[in-house]
Amino acid sequence: MIDYTASDGLCFLRLDNPPLNAVTFDLLDELRGEIERACADSDVYAIVILGRADHFSAGADINIFDSLVTADDAIRTSRLFQEAFDAIEASPKPVVAVLAGKVMGSALELAAACHYRVCELRTTFSMPEVNLGINPGAGGTQRLPRLLGPAAALRMMLTARPMGAAEAEQLGLVDAVCETDRLLGTARNLLARAEGPRPTRRLADKIGDAAANDQALVQAAKHAAKGRGEIIAPQGIIEAVRTGLAESFQAGLVKEQEIFAECMATQATRNKIYVFFATRKTGKVPELAGIGAASLARAAVVGMGSMGTGIAHALIIAGKPVVAFDEDAKALDRGKRRIHTSVRKRVDDGKMPADKAERMLALLTTTTHWADLAGADVVIEAVYEDAAVKQAVLAQVEALCGGEAVIATNTSTLSLDLLAEAMARPERLVGLHFFNPAHRMPLVEVIRREGTDPAVTAAAMKFARDLRKTPVLVRNREGFIVNRLFIPYLKEAFTLLEHGAEAREIDAAMVAFGFPMGPLALIDMAGIDILAATDAVLVEAFEHHGPLSPIVPRLVEAGLLGQKTGCGVYRYERGEYTPHDSDAAGRIIADVRAEARIEPYDVSGQEITDRLVLRMVAEASCVLQEGIAQRESDIDAATVLGIGWPDFRGGALKYARDAGPETIVERLDALAAALGPRFAACKMLRDLKGQP
Repeated sequence: MIDYTASDGLCFLRLDNPPLNAVTFDLLDELRGEIERACADSDVYAIVILGRADHFSAGADINIFDSLVTADDAIRTSRLFQEAFDAIEASPKPVVAVLAGKVMGSALELAAACHYRVCELRTTFSMPEVNLGINPGAGGTQRLPRLLGPAAALRMMLTARPMGAAEAEQLGLVDAVCETDRLLGTARNLLARAEGPRPTRRLADKIGDAAANDQALVQAAKHAAKGRGEIIAPQGIIEAVRTGLAESFQAGLVKEQEIFAECMATQATRNKIYVFFATRKTGKVPELAGIGAASLARAAVVGMGSMGTGIAHALIIAGKPVVAFDEDAKALDRGKRRIHTSVRKRVDDGKMPADKAERMLALLTTTTHWADLAGADVVIEAVYEDAAVKQAVLAQVEALCGGEAVIATNTSTLSLDLLAEAMARPERLVGLHFFNPAHRMPLVEVIRREGTDPAVTAAAMKFARDLRKTPVLVRNREGFIVNRLFIPYLKEAFTLLEHGAEAREIDAAMVAFGFPMGPLALIDMAGIDILAATDAVLVEAFEHHGPLSPIVPRLVEAGLLGQKTGCGVYRYERGEYTPHDSDAAGRIIADVRAEARIEPYDVSGQEITDRLVLRMVAEASCVLQEGIAQRESDIDAATVLGIGWPDFRGGALKYARDAGPETIVERLDALAAALGPRFAACKMLRDLKGQP
């Protein structure tokens, strides 16, 4: 794992732990041993720690976190990392880190323990631990403030925002920045000028101003106060930094260990780590293991509405050449302009070099001619969600494309068996369900029919990964996973309006639970007509979903579709998207209540939460029972990535396990007795109830 070579007075310790040079316990042991070996070699005057030319290390092996059971395990793990990096810092011979690629987490903590650092021009640095609900546990809370100053270090650890090479040099994180072919020469020159070791723990110039330190801590506390109380890592990071500044470097390290153990003991952190693993497990399909997945290099998209435009954008972001087709030249031009505007805005914001943007945009070709699709390896249909329209498009595509081309549909609800009826070779049809906006949302549901060729499924899974998306394999059934859960959730929100809950109360309850926005604000953004059309498909397939509240078709009939019409559940002023109370929606809600003779009541926040959350839990259990998904964790990954379920609650099924299946079944039974079979707990969930 460590390649040791010595030349011209320098010892080179090259990390060699493919594929990402992850820092494991074994690597730590070997690194300490090789440092001692170099220090004992009289022919060596300095040590260089490096990785590949394009990649240093991705940080700690994430599997370590999954193996921690007790507080002692967590403290021991933190201490082992700290002691290994302390050994680097204590070297009597100067140590320089040569850095490239994405230097993240413990990899950066390793580099910070070295006496000097040089990096390649395109190197980025980040401390992403807070995204997992943990604090840096290998000395980062102590060394980064001494290198960057407390304000910049806290900002880096609390936001996980990547820092580029130029900023890193300006702030003092690295000593030199250069091109790849000059890295070793720059390291040699730096060592030649160096006055020996420069232990980071002894640097004091950036932490010597007590008033500035206090101000940095106050600002950090304000930032942390905006976060969720379930996530204690931000407060812990601040406390570890405060201890190191007020007491000593060593006291700060001990506090860092304690905070790491406290974080690992919380359910929120455990759930974040669970979701991390769940999203990486989705692509593993045992039955496809022996099938070579074809590379789908040339892509085409049919339909340049909102979804088609987003899919085309996602393709060029991933470096895929794409032909975008629409018979409507105006729609084609609108979609192209949206993509160009979005890409060039990133250039204007300094997030993308202009030359890279132009290369990306050059990958997009637009056409109104069907024949231009003929050379594609994969064609993605993204037209209006109407079975007849989609069938016609798929038949046309099949007639044009070669026999080996994969034909994909972006349907969000329709059965692929229905869509395949118009095809001569339906075995090459697969679902690729992207989520809006497709160029940003990380999830793709890959839907296979019973008749889908396994090679086509394997190619589709690989294609989604090539787009840097998380693919979740789904068996064909209307609504698949996400919409199967999401549409009942939205329907329940409108039923709650009927029963007396206020729109803002409903949305506030879900934001308090952890969703980024409430269901009614969300459907206003997506379009209430979309809900009506989607439910029309799902309610036929799943009778237990129950009827859609009359409020929805009344809003649609009145043209109150949400943000796109200026009014839906809420009212919107021209040019802005702040939700205001809507008198028009209020009148419709009142009329529906009166006609149904519903006596509205004061619906509590707990009832709102239970009805919305448990509605999804019940449906997720049905999805698992029916074998729609490969595994339980796939459903949880889909709910987090596709619905916005809070990751610190682990996904819909993990939430049920954490709450206790027995408790969940009892709550569902009470709701089913009061409100009907849409809350019925399925057999699988009842069987879990009986498990110890």
